[in-house]
Amino acid sequence: MTLDDLALAVVGIEPGDLQELAHIYGHLESLGTSGELPAAADRILGDAIRCVEQIILENCPDAAQTIAELAAHITALQKLCEYGDPCDAVSPLGGSGGPPSERQPPAGPTKADPAATVADLMTGSGRPQAAGAAGSSRAASDVIAFDPALLAEFVTESLEHLDRAEGILLDLETNPNNPEGVNSIFRAFHTIKGTSGFLGLPRINIVAHKAETLLDRARKGEIALAGGYADLTLASTDLLKQLIEQVRAGLDGTIAPEPEGVDALLDRLDAPDEPLPCESQPMRLGEILVAKGKADREVVETAAETAGKKIGEQLVRQGVVSPRDVVDALRTQKQSGAAAGVGTDATLRVSMARLDRLIDMVGELVIAQAIVSQDPVVRDTDSQALSRKVSQLDKITRELQDLTLSMRMVPLKGMFQKMARLVRDVARKSGKDVRFVTEGDETEIDRNMVDAISDPLVHMMRNAADHGIEPPEERVRAGKSPQGTIALRARHAAGKVIIEVQDDGRGIDSRRILAKAVERGLVEAGRDLPEAEIFDLLFAPGFSTAEKVTDVSGRGVGMDVVKKNIDSLRGRVEITSAKGAGSTFSISLPLTLAIIDGMLLRVGRQTYILPTVTIEQALRPEPGDLSTVKGRGELVMLRGKLIPMFRLHRLFAVPGACENPTEALLVVVEHEAQRIAMLADELLGQQQVVIKSLGSALGEVPVVSGAAILGDGRVGLILDVGGIIRVARGAAEEESA
Repeated sequence: MTLDDLALAVVGIEPGDLQELAHIYGHLESLGTSGELPAAADRILGDAIRCVEQIILENCPDAAQTIAELAAHITALQKLCEYGDPCDAVSPLGGSGGPPSERQPPAGPTKADPAATVADLMTGSGRPQAAGAAGSSRAASDVIAFDPALLAEFVTESLEHLDRAEGILLDLETNPNNPEGVNSIFRAFHTIKGTSGFLGLPRINIVAHKAETLLDRARKGEIALAGGYADLTLASTDLLKQLIEQVRAGLDGTIAPEPEGVDALLDRLDAPDEPLPCESQPMRLGEILVAKGKADREVVETAAETAGKKIGEQLVRQGVVSPRDVVDALRTQKQSGAAAGVGTDATLRVSMARLDRLIDMVGELVIAQAIVSQDPVVRDTDSQALSRKVSQLDKITRELQDLTLSMRMVPLKGMFQKMARLVRDVARKSGKDVRFVTEGDETEIDRNMVDAISDPLVHMMRNAADHGIEPPEERVRAGKSPQGTIALRARHAAGKVIIEVQDDGRGIDSRRILAKAVERGLVEAGRDLPEAEIFDLLFAPGFSTAEKVTDVSGRGVGMDVVKKNIDSLRGRVEITSAKGAGSTFSISLPLTLAIIDGMLLRVGRQTYILPTVTIEQALRPEPGDLSTVKGRGELVMLRGKLIPMFRLHRLFAVPGACENPTEALLVVVEHEAQRIAMLADELLGQQQVVIKSLGSALGEVPVVSGAAILGDGRVGLILDVGGIIRVARGAAEEESA
């Protein structure tokens, strides 16, 4: 039996399977006398043999933990044989530091040395590690000497496990009959427990170990992961995330805040209350074989009655299934760390810095390709062969650009999951019954925008749960269901991502907002404002109409942050509400901040870029279509409606532009249900452009969202249609005044 065979055998082993344990013990002893292993393997092999002895003699407090330690030792032996260096025999994660010749020794400790910082976490204060936990005798300095990249991989994988477990747990509260969901959560904590113990992270190990014990009770059907048990599991998830973030910060040479309530949570895990019955049972080996179509249910049930835990061996002896079928079923039962429904596409982790660099270089390639294709020598060539080659280059460049941008697009599912947890916690704290609904969580958005939009969504979801949804008794008095509903939706529309937060609560009282604004001097007394402008007052810094301040919201901070963050992403936020019926906050964002499809406009000798998604049509007006109205400025008649006309050459002070609209061109654009016609000299054609920032030196330019390098090498300004509309409306109001 090879080390790979031993590793596979340990996957499906149970503490009471003495025959298989004896089999493994014998092979480990044979390896020790075979001379096949390097001398450095003696200590690791001895540790593995002692683990098997402890399990057989029932001389360990936690057999499952000792089995995990045994698996870690065998993995270490595999790594040792692969690299021939004990420093590489480290991890059940499958990572390594590479061949010894490529590794550099760790630097000596400094004030901000990551090795020293993480070592403090490994040997720091806190509760002692669980008895028998893997790696408890390993010094922190030994672990750091292996490879800091290994710890970074542990951090990344563990946070992914916890995010996945949190999502499944929230789903279990509404769909409790999902034994595979319970198994998936258990596997996530089990993996973190075993790996952290092997790496020498005692506090992470003990929290994961005790949480795993609670989850094991759920697997056995003793409890249900709902109510208090769900709260306890979620609290364990939060604490583990904080402890893991400490390791991440330590690798960066910084010190993260110390998590609070570690001892209190461990005490709760030691003696959890709120016993709840649970009828669901975890999937058994026989159930998996039946589900895969490898065996008949009646045959499996008969074998289970006679063979018990040895059902796999019984079915193989009867010729019902092959040994391979049993191994596949065991792998499904023991090793599947992903929740149901997760795809099996192969993935590769790539640093965001590398990905951003790739996208930047592709952007430069797009610019270079445009310069080449629009060069007069190429554009006016008579060579059809050259034209075909340039056209092919244009096609390949565009496809490469789309592909690289899609690599940075991520679904909103992860962020929606965090909002579900937030709504749940706020509702329980405020004593409300809230149903959370999501739609379109597979909608994708630029990865760089996810973090920026997270804070605005957090504020809006808190407000919806704390201020929007009424207490159950108030809802009943109003003739509503005692359970409120908050919906979070996302969709693609006209090249943008629309995210909506909707609740069926008490709604927003516009008269109360206006009165508060007058009281604070934001609006003149007696002035009548449209409802949309009244709602916009909610985004003023410090503005709040809350009757009382809670620990969740009500201080007037947050909505101004929402506005600033969304504006910085070239997005917009709108509020609609009906008193007593609820409110809807709608956020409109661009798909990506890197590249846009633009229409090139010539104004005088200048070239501007207008996003194509905002263009409705272009036309040359007749003299009878033009008019001037006092207080509204210049207007043009379009399909029986008058819309404002705005001259770009006046806005940008461009000399030599065409003054007569009937000899120029009107480009009609629409933004948030508002339309204007912009006067330009000529349309030069459509082009995909790479957005470049104007830099902080220019400050905020309200009518420009960025710049791009054009095909002739010049810089063109990208017009902000929303900003131009606001400037046009402001100019008309000043004229009327």
